[in-house]
Order: sequence, then structure tokens, then C-alpha cells
Amino acid sequence: MRPHLFALTVAAAAIGACDLSPSNPIPPFLSVTPILDSVFVGDSLPHRTVTLYDANLVPHDPGPVTWSINPDTVAAIDATTGKIHGLHKGAAVITAHAAGLTAPALVVVSRRLDMTLLMDTVFLLPGDTFTIPLAIQKKDALASDTVWFDPSPSTPVYTITTDSGLVTAQSGGGPIKYIAHVATSTDTVADTGAVVVTDLSSGEGRFYMTVLGTAIRHEGGAAYAMNYTKTNGNLAFRLTDSLISADSTFYERLMITLPDPVTATQTVTIDSINPQEASVSIGTLNAICNPPRAWGLWSSVLPVPGIRAFAHAPRDAAGHDTTAHTGYFNVTQYRAGTGGHVIGGRFVFTAQRTDLYYDPLGIETIHGTFVAPLGSNTTLCPP
Repeated sequence: MRPHLFALTVAAAAIGACDLSPSNPIPPFLSVTPILDSVFVGDSLPHRTVTLYDANLVPHDPGPVTWSINPDTVAAIDATTGKIHGLHKGAAVITAHAAGLTAPALVVVSRRLDMTLLMDTVFLLPGDTFTIPLAIQKKDALASDTVWFDPSPSTPVYTITTDSGLVTAQSGGGPIKYIAHVATSTDTVADTGAVVVTDLSSGEGRFYMTVLGTAIRHEGGAAYAMNYTKTNGNLAFRLTDSLISADSTFYERLMITLPDPVTATQTVTIDSINPQEASVSIGTLNAICNPPRAWGLWSSVLPVPGIRAFAHAPRDAAGHDTTAHTGYFNVTQYRAGTGGHVIGGRFVFTAQRTDLYYDPLGIETIHGTFVAPLGSNTTLCPP
């Protein structure tokens, strides 16, 4: 056996992409509680609690409630009672219908032994290392399990330690698959990801990230890194990872901002920041041109309405932060490249959705790896 990360919620065991945004942002509106829940295949959940809020945010009985679910291949729901029954691994959106309004909630269905790759695709520079992170969930939480990985199918591109999942990048190539396994005395499951090793000879940066919570993403795109001049003349740093569809109807991005430039390999702690502090609408006093500390933002810009989630420590039931920091940003490679420098690394942090800002279930956990040319910008923040 080896140490590994156990999922604290089965949101980490979901697959595909899913959004969960309030459909009625202006009162009156319905609220479903809990907004996120989990069930194993073959098990059931009772109906959700539905509340109707009026224009003064006073709660009321919503009256008769009917229920629907999508996709109905993942879980079934009784349209009248709201009882949920898990059918197959995946995530499904439950919708409550009452008083002429609707409200969503998310249910994640897991097998009695389940595993999620927290990094489906890993981008590395040659010579870099990375341990594949996993989320494992067991119906019997006390059951012993064993985790292992298949040998690399292309050792000139990467090698992997089969008992720990430690990947060592060798030379450019990929995507080359990796396969992870977990087994108990009664069940065995496996999942497949990929490793891409690049020296950025094309000059274009790349990233891949997973977002897990009431919004779920497994996606990658272009990565850009720059040291830029703050309003006081000193340098700061920003990594921007973005993904846009060919028809421009879908656009997401992740940004990590540091108060100091990147000039070498380093690990930086990401801190909490609130939406008001991170606002870019107050000119030179904002958290981009004068970042008070390291912070992050994940946003789904298109389609509208989008989702914004700012770096924030997880909260307890009373709404208090449970840790001092939200995660870290790690530059593991800093090397000369064509016309400048190239950096590679990884990040992990939690972020609080602005539309669920005071709900502990509004937390998203974000993992990512990146390889990007390091540019400079002297005009982003005019003095």
C-alpha cells in the first residue's frame, strides 16, 4: 500500500463537466438544500429540502414540489416524493419545480470502490517530476486498498514508479497514456490519463486542470506567463490559463497572481482573497496592479451567466475559514528558451464561488499543471 488522497466529498469522483448555478438570481427564488450530495450505486437518498424566498429574502413553504433529473441514466428520482436512487457512476442535476420556479442541486453517484484522476493530463518539461494525484472513495471506508500504476508504455518520453505514481519526464513527446489501479479484497478499478512532455519548441504554452465541486471540469488549453510592472514600478507575476471553443461560445480561464516576479524555481502559498478586494474596477488600487499577496481566480466567462470562484480557504458549517491558506503555486522548472525563459510547474488551491459565497458547498478544488514561455509586460498597469 501507499499513501494517497481520499476524497472528502464524492464530487471529486464525478466525471465529465457540470455546472450548478442558481437559475433565479433575483427574488423570489427557490433554494434546494443540500445543493451537493452523494450516493453509491444501488443506494438511495431522501428528497431535498426546498425553500421559497420572497423579494425580502423571507423564507416560505414553496407548496407542492415536483422533481426531475438529468441525465436519468446516472440516477433516478421519484417525480412526486423526490427520493433519489443511484444507478451508474457519474453526476446528475436534480431540479425542483415549485411555485412556477425551478432550482437545481447536484448528486454524484459512485461505485462502492471508485477512483478519480485529479490530473487527467499532465504537462511537463523534460527533466521534471510529478506524482499523479488520485481521489479514492470506498463504500467501506475501513477496507484496505492497494494502489499501483502500469509501467510507462514509452520510456523515452516518461518513466513512472509503479507503486507511487512518480512520473519523470525524459524528452518531448505525447500524449502518452498512464494507467492507475486501486483494489480492495472484493473490487478493482482502473483509470487512464496521459503525460505530455514538451520543450515548447513551438513557443505555445499549455495547461491542464481539473475543477471539482458544484462545477466540474476536466480540460486544458493555452497557458501564458508574464512578469509585469506594477504601479509602483516593481514587478509582479501572472499565469493565465485559458480555453476557448472554436465558435467562441465557450470561454474559461484560470489566473494566478503573485506579488513578486518569477525569476527561479519556487513554491508560493496561495492566500484567500474576497471578490471586493480582487475587483479590477477601482483603477490602480486593485489586486492586479498592486497584488497584496498571491491569489487565484477561476472563471467561466462564456456562456453567460458564468461562474467566478476566488481563492479561498475551505469554510466550516459556521462559515469560518478552516485553514490559513488555500493551496500553493509551484514553479518546478525555470530554464532558458527561445527569446527568453520557459517555466513549468503545478498548482492546487480551493476557490469559493461568488454565487455561493457563503455556502460551504460553494468550494471548488482546482488542480493543474502548466508549461509556458515567460514573457514581460510594462504597460498592463500604467503608473
